[in-house]
Amino acid sequence: MTDIQHNNVPPGAGWQTVYIKKSRGAGFWIAIGFALFFFLCALLFFVLFIGSLVLNKSFITGAVVKAEKHVDETILEENGENKVAIISIKGILSNESAEGFFLEKPSIVDVVKQQLEYAADDNQVKAVLLEIDSPGGGITASDIIYHQITKFKTGTQKKVVVYMQDVAASGGYYISTAADAIVAHPTTITGSIGVIMPLINVAELINRYGIKDNSIASGNLKEIGSPLKQMTADEADVLKGIINEMYLQFVQVVSTGRNLDIEAVKKIADGRIYTGKQALENGLIDQLGYPEDAIAMTKKIAGLTEATVVRYKKHYGLTDLFGLMSKKLFQQNTIKLDISHLRDRNDTKPMYLWNGYSGNE
Repeated sequence: MTDIQHNNVPPGAGWQTVYIKKSRGAGFWIAIGFALFFFLCALLFFVLFIGSLVLNKSFITGAVVKAEKHVDETILEENGENKVAIISIKGILSNESAEGFFLEKPSIVDVVKQQLEYAADDNQVKAVLLEIDSPGGGITASDIIYHQITKFKTGTQKKVVVYMQDVAASGGYYISTAADAIVAHPTTITGSIGVIMPLINVAELINRYGIKDNSIASGNLKEIGSPLKQMTADEADVLKGIINEMYLQFVQVVSTGRNLDIEAVKKIADGRIYTGKQALENGLIDQLGYPEDAIAMTKKIAGLTEATVVRYKKHYGLTDLFGLMSKKLFQQNTIKLDISHLRDRNDTKPMYLWNGYSGNE
């Protein structure tokens, strides 16, 4: 028998077992990644679920959750113990909240109410400066904010000044009249004193495609404002009466707030918009100026020689997060077919709104 000599094995050396470590493939790390992802999702859901239970009264009876503050306060200018609080009112005036994925954005009506109450409770706050950048919105929302401002003034005897920014038209001007003084930026667009109720009619369009409206109503005026039928003279008279009543309310508010004769207000309240200069000439504002001028005006009418200026913002805390999650977890899930979304809900009611505005809400 012939021995076979391996060239790579030294003479006299025995056989050696070599272990080769097998590297993990991409599939292994993908599986680990998915497992970690699902674990974190489950952990997040568990935390949110527990928070939801804490805030949901149906699960915990008699437990009291300490209320969180609704307002964050940022110091813009520190000068003394007395304070001037700035509250910002921007966008369409509405009393409807908006839901996000994790947080529910409260309505502008609720935010203004919370911030005015916060200013009322702070004895160091001697006056409020309202920064307004709004084309108006709902009549009810506008009137509620107006009422909140007047209630704040009478209840606290604290002064309120309005500073108009880009736009303070229609409902934006309506709420401004509750202030003790109004300062407008030189480029402000204001005015638009009046009411609008946009009504779109598609009766001819649907007839062209063979679509018929077979609605059954209890009276001749029950379908008033329907986009599926031509408006009658009686329907137009009813709507004009409503518009006129809301218009006269607007005129009265301007007359009272600006100390103007009602007939004088009617002459300038034809729905047109005004520049800041034109508004000053017509007695709709008190002064043209910049933010520092508005702050100076606020200090002046409040009798302050110096003051710390602070800005209020909506405070979002765990209550807001867990509250919305609770609502989403425990609400009844239903599927609805709602044709009302085929048209903007804001377009089917009388509004104190300047329709020429196209900014973000």
